[in-house]
Amino acid sequence: MKKSFLSLGLMLMLLFSGFQPVHAEEAVKSLKVGITKDENGLNPYTYITGYPGLDLVNLLYDTLFNLDENNKPQPWLVKDYTVSEDGKTYELNLHENVKWHDGEPLTAEDVKFTMDYFIEYPKSRFTNPLKAISSIEVLSETSIKLVLSQADPNFMIQPLSDLPILPQHIWSNVKNPDEETNALGSGPYILEEHKSGQYYKMKSNEEYFKGTPPINELIFPIIEDTTAMYNALQAGELDVISTSISPELVEQFESNSSLKVVRGPGYSTSLFQINAEKYPMTETPFRQAIDYAIDKENIVNTVLLGFAEVGSPGFIHPSSSYYNDDLKPVYDQEKAKKILEAAGFIDKDGDGFREDQEGNKIDLTTLVYAGNPIRIRTAELVSEALNEVGIKNTVKAMDSTTVDSLMWPDFDVSKGRDYDLGVWSWSNTMQLFPDRMNDLFHSDPAIGSVNIGGYKNTEFDQLGEKLKVTYDETERLNLIKEMQAFVADNAPFVTLYYQEIVNAFNPVKYDQYVFQVGKGIINKLSFISGEKTDLTTKNQNGNDAKSADNKISNNEDSESANNTTLYVFGAILLIGIIAFFFLRKKKKSDKNNDDFDF
Repeated sequence: MKKSFLSLGLMLMLLFSGFQPVHAEEAVKSLKVGITKDENGLNPYTYITGYPGLDLVNLLYDTLFNLDENNKPQPWLVKDYTVSEDGKTYELNLHENVKWHDGEPLTAEDVKFTMDYFIEYPKSRFTNPLKAISSIEVLSETSIKLVLSQADPNFMIQPLSDLPILPQHIWSNVKNPDEETNALGSGPYILEEHKSGQYYKMKSNEEYFKGTPPINELIFPIIEDTTAMYNALQAGELDVISTSISPELVEQFESNSSLKVVRGPGYSTSLFQINAEKYPMTETPFRQAIDYAIDKENIVNTVLLGFAEVGSPGFIHPSSSYYNDDLKPVYDQEKAKKILEAAGFIDKDGDGFREDQEGNKIDLTTLVYAGNPIRIRTAELVSEALNEVGIKNTVKAMDSTTVDSLMWPDFDVSKGRDYDLGVWSWSNTMQLFPDRMNDLFHSDPAIGSVNIGGYKNTEFDQLGEKLKVTYDETERLNLIKEMQAFVADNAPFVTLYYQEIVNAFNPVKYDQYVFQVGKGIINKLSFISGEKTDLTTKNQNGNDAKSADNKISNNEDSESANNTTLYVFGAILLIGIIAFFFLRKKKKSDKNNDDFDF
């Protein structure tokens, strides 16, 4: 009898040995994330780039809402909220247990202070969206009411999902925020050290209100040369990099068994930027000819090896519900020549290059980042195309800081610009909602805060002003499509392509990244605790975001089905074991009725 029970116990142990409880993984001690640029002080006034600069800031600071992997706003510091029927009044209730890195509590007073502070000390990205607020009232230590002067359909994205909340007890004493070095926030990580031009070091915030982060220490080595960064990742000196893998190297990285490669749609927008306030780029026909001269599809196939989508002439990404699908990229060098001829740009001296209407030579310079091979090759192809239609121009590669200072001095468009042409790129945030076309093209610097081409057109401004006070979705859609058509016709810049994101990382070191559509895996969601969807590697021809989502869902369904099958098999096996012992008992019952006691 004892032996039978022992046999049964052993069988049951074997049966359920595969059903081990899932334990939380131990925290990763240290993770090295390569970045290409020093982002200065990591606070909301001093960071430089939208990606990954602002994403590093968001590891230190929190926002009221946060964009999920599909860029939909979700409550973050906010626990729950209500919005009035007219869309003008927001009542936000904060989590009670949020603390600043120094242990002080984060309250609704900090939220009000932050909003007031950015109005008093403008920072275009954060200040402009706040101007929709007419009044702010603190209702309690964790509750606040915001009343808007007019409903804003994008208010949940900007400012609520974008504005980093500042600690009042520190920033109330800061009178020159552009020179502030303090980066104390409430986020999942705490800045420990910044060696200028070398690295950032962060440690986990063990008191974080959403749980202790899964990585004890984050180190961000600054490696400006992308080739050196790729080599460091493949050599195991880095665990992940913020830079998307160059198209020609994707196959090499995919064949590296120690790395995992994931791909997805990119919302960063690469442009041929035109200084529209400098003659002859002030002339609409001249800009139109530039657009017609450039073969965007050839750039995608030649430079990006197909790892990109050809840019829409209206700027808005084709995956957007506001995309004007009537607009198609143009390429016709003969038409470009005819446009130039009709506008009076003629080669009068027979040297192969056109003079302006007054007979003056045209000799333009295209600026480009020296450390970005893809942009350099893009600039070269564009330059060749312009030369072919008689617009003389040369490429000048310079360090990124110098290019920025010429095209966007102090990141303030009201300070003008000093360039002819340039290859430029906006991060994914410019595609999050279509109203940002106002930011890009409105002639008033207070509204067109990223209008680095100085484009001015009264008709576009009127469309933009109308959009700001239009809330009916059908009317908004029609207006936005009209604005895209206007931009496509006037060519304030030429949208070249939206590069696909290809990320690579060491999965043995850490494998809990979240691919945020349009951005990639270096984002706040990747470095916090909580359930995460497994990353799915996209196929070589690059499926769209929905296809990727379907793959993830199918993987989850498959896993669920496998678990169900395992449990059914286990149940059948258990019944078989029990039946075996019953039969055995029956056979031996005449000899010893006490052998089994069921």
